[in-house]
Amino acid sequence: MNNDAHTPSLLRRLGRPFRDAGKLVLTGLGRLLPSCCIHHVAATANYLQLGRWMKDHGFNRPGLRWTREAVYHDVASRVRDQRVLYLEFGVFQGASMRYWSQHLKHPQTQLHGFDSFEGLPEAGAVWSKGEFDVGGNMPQIPDPRVQFHKGWFDQVLPSFAIPDHEVLVVNIDADLYSSTIFVLNCLKPHLKPGSFIYFDDMPAIDHEARAIHEYLAETGAQWKLVSAHVSLGHVFFECVSS
Repeated sequence: MNNDAHTPSLLRRLGRPFRDAGKLVLTGLGRLLPSCCIHHVAATANYLQLGRWMKDHGFNRPGLRWTREAVYHDVASRVRDQRVLYLEFGVFQGASMRYWSQHLKHPQTQLHGFDSFEGLPEAGAVWSKGEFDVGGNMPQIPDPRVQFHKGWFDQVLPSFAIPDHEVLVVNIDADLYSSTIFVLNCLKPHLKPGSFIYFDDMPAIDHEARAIHEYLAETGAQWKLVSAHVSLGHVFFECVSS
């Protein structure tokens, strides 16, 4: 009888008490550490997972940028003079919409922002229900090309008619998996080669990254990473096949 064949299972049995002891130590530390420390540890693990997720999905890192605006610029500089349809999901106080309003130059470009302006509809990751509530107040942006659509995505997006355009730029800052996958599925017929899709909170691995994985697996679409923040938290993809 070959005893070598039983060595791995033996090692696993011997190692189990040590693993359980390690878990005991960790749960004990969890009772002692403040919540902010535990949050930082969990966030660190999310970044490790995000790096592996990017590699597993074949997203080679482009030149990395140090600010979110620099990530925006990599796409805005390519499309600024075209007739862009810019769709933003998760407007909050309008900082991103102001950027794109200023950097998209074609007079027939249209910029549409979707938000309840009442905060998140549910809790998720590090966010609580109602976070990002601005009391229903929409930002004031003095650009007639900008239009806001107030309401939950499932209430306003299905009835939104996609205007004619030369290039589609989608900014998804919806935070939650449920909101992100809903937007992707609604836009599925319009995400064609040459479309650009931005995500703002990739380290929340069970939310935006999960939605992207499911969307690409279901549709067979292929995207390439065209710009990313050094954290890989803010990323721009380009659709290369749908």
